[in-house]
Amino acid sequence: MPLYEYECSDCGEEFEILVLDPDETIKCAICDSENIGKQFSTFGLGSSDGSPEISESGDSGNCSHSQSSCSCC
Repeated sequence: MPLYEYECSDCGEEFEILVLDPDETIKCAICDSENIGKQFSTFGLGSSDGSPEISESGDSGNCSHSQSSCSCC
């Protein structure tokens, strides 16, 4: 689903909107302004080879179990 992040240039409000119609006019949820900009979203980004990013602590954040010999931890 195309969920986009925006910031209103008039009031500074940051918000997300599910956009189903690319021709839909997007307005600020607070001040009703159409003077908004699409923000860069970091959701779902991984490394260039497609594997998950690993944090400095070594945890990929994607592991759903607690095995010490896990290949993703």
